[in-house]
Amino acid sequence: MKPLARVILRMLSRPASAGAAGAVMAAYALLYLWLTGDIAGGGAGGWQATFPAWERVFQARGLFQFEPVGLITLGALVWTFSPLNALLAVSMGLLVGLNVVACWWLWRTPRQCGLSGSSTGLLAAIPALLAGGACCAPIVLIWLGLPIAGVLASLTPFLIPIALLLLVAGLWLSLRRLVGEGSLH
Repeated sequence: MKPLARVILRMLSRPASAGAAGAVMAAYALLYLWLTGDIAGGGAGGWQATFPAWERVFQARGLFQFEPVGLITLGALVWTFSPLNALLAVSMGLLVGLNVVACWWLWRTPRQCGLSGSSTGLLAAIPALLAGGACCAPIVLIWLGLPIAGVLASLTPFLIPIALLLLVAGLWLSLRRLVGEGSLH
């Protein structure tokens, strides 16, 4: 496990890799919070933050969805802040970001996959990126109002833990390939 942690730290010590992982994490977290309804439009402008309900921090409104404890308005955006929803969004975003960076490293060193083409390293990222979208895809369909959304909406609570497991597994496999070649020691 220590070599894998060293590979992550080595990747993130490079500004381009850290910036890419951070940008993907932020974009994913914001998209996740927008699609789950924690962030929405309708603010009256200005900046305001109130946190009157900290006692509800662990109160669930559904599987992997928690009640907000506060309200943050920033211009036209309103964020019903739930620390656990934000932690889940950032965690998943970080996993997606690390998978993207690991994919980039695998793409730069395609011999990791045992193939000779320069684009074959990208194949390693497909499961991780699909897993990252698994929890948000049904929400996007609901948001778009597509008829199949009702069927997929009932699966959404189960897709979040599955997506987390697949993201961790995909990152672990990618990092093992990178450690095996020694390209990031």
